[in-house]
Amino acid sequence: MKWEIETRDGQGLLKVSGRLDATTTTEFSQAAAQALAGTPARLLVDLSGLEFISSAGLRGVLLLAKSCQKDGRPLGFCGLRPLVEDVFKISGFMSILKIFPDQAAAADGW
Repeated sequence: MKWEIETRDGQGLLKVSGRLDATTTTEFSQAAAQALAGTPARLLVDLSGLEFISSAGLRGVLLLAKSCQKDGRPLGFCGLRPLVEDVFKISGFMSILKIFPDQAAAADGW
């Protein structure tokens, strides 16, 4: 897994690519914590480069969502590829997380 962090206009952006599975979930959690450390008002996680997500990866996403909810910080995800989107649908994450088609839609939707 590779990741990149940006901060713009009070919004944190975490771009994730590769695979989010049992071997990379801890790295994902650390990257998310680093993205939030800059105290952005909200965090957008761009998954357009994510090729695969396992149940362990979903757990990492859920823990991030719970942490943001606890802190009252809006969290959104964008750019889900078809395979990742299917996993989010099957797991019910589409109904509990804020999902945007892309970064531009997230900027307009918030």
